[in-house]
Amino acid sequence: MRTRSVRLLAPALAAVAAASLVGLPPANAASSPVGHVYETTNSPAGNAIQVFDRYRDGRLQAGATVATGGRGLGSSLASQNGLVRDGNLLFAVNAGDNTISTLAITGHGLARRDVAPSGGDRPVSVTVRHGVVYVLNQNSETISGLRVDHDGDLQPLPHSTRALSKTTANPTAAAQVSFSPDGQTLVVTHKGDQTIDAFAVRNGYAGSAVAHHSSGSTPYGFAFDRRGQAIVSEADASAVSSYAVHANQLRTISATVRDNQAAACWLVVTNDSHYAYAVNAASSSISSYRITADGRVHLIASVAASTSAGGSDAALTPDNKSLYIRLSTGAVATFTVNHNGTLAPQQNTTGAPTNGTAGLAAN
Repeated sequence: MRTRSVRLLAPALAAVAAASLVGLPPANAASSPVGHVYETTNSPAGNAIQVFDRYRDGRLQAGATVATGGRGLGSSLASQNGLVRDGNLLFAVNAGDNTISTLAITGHGLARRDVAPSGGDRPVSVTVRHGVVYVLNQNSETISGLRVDHDGDLQPLPHSTRALSKTTANPTAAAQVSFSPDGQTLVVTHKGDQTIDAFAVRNGYAGSAVAHHSSGSTPYGFAFDRRGQAIVSEADASAVSSYAVHANQLRTISATVRDNQAAACWLVVTNDSHYAYAVNAASSSISSYRITADGRVHLIASVAASTSAGGSDAALTPDNKSLYIRLSTGAVATFTVNHNGTLAPQQNTTGAPTNGTAGLAAN
């Protein structure tokens, strides 16, 4: 079953709409918000997005909570990209009822636009490029496509479901799907069988999965640098590796550069591609890496910063001046990113109660 957002035309709906809008800044705020941070609650009773107002110095103020229209899982998604932003649209997976939601970022707040089937069982990660959406369905061990228009309305992409590769009898336990920057490849990491899949993409359709053995065990989260090279975390080794990507082919550049911490799971790359940050869930720390022009990664600091609880996702602001870490408690930790890649802690901000981990985005 799918639902579509109701166009807010009748005055009688105004009060309902107001409940879905981002709140005004606190009376003592020094300035107006310059952006927002978004966190999924993952509640099985009804998934929602906790909106945080973001101020120029990077600090956050909890605002409204907006329902996605789907149900969360109530436990860890064990994934990255459970919530992503593409322009003025947010895309959220609802792993509890196998749907995906779109929400519009408007001048009046966040408003739900559409809810549609994910095309499989337990969606945990989503990616978007040029009006094409692909969802990773972890239990189905598939990816499935949809089209999205400018308003956020979703339509299934016929005959787009593709199976992940199966290199062993173990579950793939896939963690993330993402388009490459040129849109010609979909990459999927498998935690369960040490595999990274690459799908060549043509006219919005993915081809068959081509399996590549990960350089280290438990490939998890990843991000692309501006040259299209994939920078991948390895949870078991607590390390980072990098790969050149071309169509459905991957080539290892840096293999298993350890951070000497525990459980590097989530990873982000700065827009200038100078730095990568790995969030170490089991050691409550963030490690920093330098990325060279040829895609090699070099450890800068095993502990670039510490967190007050285990991390469970990460997001950078578009200007790369602030790094946000979703904590296992559901709070969001703020760090200033200095010009040399070092991190300075600012604050932890608590919003609505959350269930499990994964799902963080910023604008």
